[in-house]
Amino acid sequence: MSRQPRVVVTRPQDAADDLAARLEELGCEVVHVPAIEIGPPRSYQALDRLVADPAQADWLLFTSRNAVRYFVQRSRRLRRPRAVPEGVKVGVVGPATRAACDRAGIDVDLESTGRTGHDLAQEVMASADPGAAIVVVQAEDGRPDATELLTMAGFQARSVAAYRTRNARVPPAVAQTIKHGEVDALAFASPSSVVSFAIALGGLSKAPASVRIAVIGQTTADACRRAGRAPDAVARESSAAALADAVAEVVQTAGAA
Repeated sequence: MSRQPRVVVTRPQDAADDLAARLEELGCEVVHVPAIEIGPPRSYQALDRLVADPAQADWLLFTSRNAVRYFVQRSRRLRRPRAVPEGVKVGVVGPATRAACDRAGIDVDLESTGRTGHDLAQEVMASADPGAAIVVVQAEDGRPDATELLTMAGFQARSVAAYRTRNARVPPAVAQTIKHGEVDALAFASPSSVVSFAIALGGLSKAPASVRIAVIGQTTADACRRAGRAPDAVARESSAAALADAVAEVVQTAGAA
């Protein structure tokens, strides 16, 4: 492939910087087309109760860096001296979520080796005391897997919505560009972004095989399959760098074919 590979980055602009920067380092041209919008939950009531007294939990589990971001924002708004007090343990999904905790001064006790809240819950079960109170901080429309697993195992588990995701409209001109094979890859970092593009395209199967698809994890890969096409690559870990590497690998493979 003599020209720069064109890669559509579907994350919201404020969350896409790390991914875009890494793709550009790898020689790709980045096309920003945010497929989801991230904003506050419909109600802050449950989150504010948790922020006001985080010691009500033995463990706080953050499933994304947005969960950390909104938790910390409310903590500062309520003038809490410390977002997470000593004695409350913290578990996170992936290095990006850990980095968000590090920036906020939150100590992380467990970083999941998996990519989902369910993976994190499984690992916490091996470390938490029997019957411990565990709060999963996640998106309002987040999957209930982690909470259900913990509850079935005898923990006092519940989820708290820290933020909400909404599908953004993909411009028809972008959809046509993809259908005509005028980009080389789509990079998906969430199931919601897959849904937005599937709606715009009339199904992911409408994207030609020359348009490679790379995703950040198995949950997003499953969303692609439901939308009509299996991904060409799944990132080795849940991080922007790993997703960029997966994109670069599939477009390089296509160029060599």
